[in-house]
Amino acid sequence: MRVPTFLFWLAVFAGVVGGLIWGLTPTRSNYPSIGGGGYDLSRPVYTLLLLGFTGLWTLTTLLISWNIKNSIASRRVLLLAMIGALATVVSIIVYHDNLT
Repeated sequence: MRVPTFLFWLAVFAGVVGGLIWGLTPTRSNYPSIGGGGYDLSRPVYTLLLLGFTGLWTLTTLLISWNIKNSIASRRVLLLAMIGALATVVSIIVYHDNLT
């Protein structure tokens, strides 16, 4: 795996995780909720999507790194797996309240 390819996959990961975290940031609604309910499922849904994506990313890149013969490419993919694992652990620590 060349450096531009590694940076591309890192940018894909950062874009998806950044988009999911952006969905978890609280924003004030300009309009009142219809029916007066206000029961919002976006936090648990986005949290599950974030944990699912980072977990699958970690498992997939770990399996790929084990099957690559080139040692430099294998290390770069393993680095992507470690970044995914770190993001998963941090997401669990930060957003665990959204799942209870």
